[in-house]
Amino acid sequence: MGRIAEVSIQQVIAACDIVDVISTYFPLKRAGTSFKANCPFHPEKSPSFHVTPSRGTYHCFGCGEGGNAIGFVMKYEGLPFIDTVRKLASKYGITLIEEAGTPEQEAATGRRVKLLAVHREIAQWYHQLLLKSPLAAPARDYLKARGLTAATARNWTIGYAPEDAGYYHEWAREKNFSEDLLIESGIFSLKDESQPRRGCYARFRHRIMFPIRNDHGDVIAFSGRVLRTEDSPAKYMNSPATPIFNKSEVFFGFDKSKRAIHKAEKAIICEGQIDMLMAFEAGIENIIAPLGTAFTPHHARLLKRHTDQVVLCYDSDNAGYKAAAGAFTELTKEGIFVRVAALPAGEDPDSLIRREGVAALRQRLDDAKDFFDFQIDLRAANRDLSDTRERMKVLRELAENLAKLKDRPTLDLALTRCASRLNIGPDELRKMVQAHLAEQKKYSDRASERESSSSGPHHDGPDPDESPPIQHPGIRLLLQLALTDSAARRWLVAGADGPAWSGVAGGEFLQRILDAPLDPAEPSSVATWMTTLTPAEASLLSSFLHKSPASTDGLTSARHAVSSLRVSAVTSEIDILQNQLRSGNPAPEAVLSLTTRLITLKKELNVLHAKLREIPEGS
Repeated sequence: MGRIAEVSIQQVIAACDIVDVISTYFPLKRAGTSFKANCPFHPEKSPSFHVTPSRGTYHCFGCGEGGNAIGFVMKYEGLPFIDTVRKLASKYGITLIEEAGTPEQEAATGRRVKLLAVHREIAQWYHQLLLKSPLAAPARDYLKARGLTAATARNWTIGYAPEDAGYYHEWAREKNFSEDLLIESGIFSLKDESQPRRGCYARFRHRIMFPIRNDHGDVIAFSGRVLRTEDSPAKYMNSPATPIFNKSEVFFGFDKSKRAIHKAEKAIICEGQIDMLMAFEAGIENIIAPLGTAFTPHHARLLKRHTDQVVLCYDSDNAGYKAAAGAFTELTKEGIFVRVAALPAGEDPDSLIRREGVAALRQRLDDAKDFFDFQIDLRAANRDLSDTRERMKVLRELAENLAKLKDRPTLDLALTRCASRLNIGPDELRKMVQAHLAEQKKYSDRASERESSSSGPHHDGPDPDESPPIQHPGIRLLLQLALTDSAARRWLVAGADGPAWSGVAGGEFLQRILDAPLDPAEPSSVATWMTTLTPAEASLLSSFLHKSPASTDGLTSARHAVSSLRVSAVTSEIDILQNQLRSGNPAPEAVLSLTTRLITLKKELNVLHAKLREIPEGS
């Protein structure tokens, strides 16, 4: 099992129709005796990727990539050589001859085969329990209430995990699977990892089980949906990481959807498994879902192999909006164009299909807006964008996201459109983008310096989970005070002037802390709340908690920091208005409005400076 015989590899290469193989990933156009397409391995506008069926090879004259069908699949899917040969052998019905490898290779391969076997067998067991067992009656009732038919359950091998672990042990004995293998697979968990002799328990109990598959359709993990809300605050629980599964590298349903993604030339991303499979069953087949985790760079790279356009279809709540922004960040790095489908308040794809029919969801997807238009519309629904100050806050948010666009023409187009919608000169918005890029570069340079001077192990780049920089000293101080000083926190929560920090990097995070049910006088409440944060966020706040107190008078320090933020906000708005008056040829009524606002702001700034001088920075 360690090595595939050379004669088998040659047989696979001979059997492969390279045009047939590559066409399963993206369309090829005939060009005489060969075929061509835009290269999937580098961005280009005219096709330089050529496939020659007579030689069974491909070559890109732009980036130099080339090889045979095996090499293409390895490169495109990121698969190891042996897995690629197995995949193509299965496609063409070839029985492989395998030779013994090293003991280590044999052990690793054998373990992988056993883990796949465990998942394949238990998926069928779960499925049969759902279809036939009286134990699964609550699960069947739930699925029926959600509109999932028996046919859908069969198509997706949906199952039921019994509550009594005795059923698991009985099944494992019948199949001759060891307890160690079930623990490694994530089906069982140790009761106490420090004392393995205490035994193990079944991880999934009284849950609806959704098999998670790799690109080949093999079951590699599970996502279990809770049936009793009191059993767990989280609706879904995924298998832990194993040698065959990493949730940050997998989309639910991708094995079924990837062909439709190619055909539609775009992918639709939703939040939940049921949303995904219900849309798929209703005919929207180019849809996938992450596994309840943050959208990762690996997710974006995987999609880039198949499409350069994505429509985000997340729930219409704050969590959904935040998830959309996170996905945009990663997708944009790969040059993928992002649109957002706005769902009605309180709806998700599944509920919209059940309430209004699939045509309603299709219409929402067809009407999906460019990410920046979506962001402006979202802010406009909650803020008065005719007010210059509110417009400035939105501009700062837009500048941060515009700075993520790597393609210059795309950036120019988005920047011009955003500036037009918010009644500001494109050059002014461009300056804000450039300022944000400069700040990011300073942060990156400092990170590189820290890494190069570190005596510890070196990494290939910044930690992907590292928090974004919060540069403003006032925000950093307020974050610390909100966690450590009761008097300062009470003053901030009571309405210290929230708009002073909205729109500033870290301001939204500060507001989350102020809205959280925690008490600086009770460290346990702070620690409990921090368990709801991402590792990067928790790490950032932990650094504040381990610092010495900002001052002996936290309330005075908070008042000084808030006043400083207000001065910064007013100063920035004055600069914008002055630039608007100097640039272009504004209409007389616009000149009057801008001038009036400038006079008001300058008076306000003088008052703020006077008040700031009266407030000591704390001792």
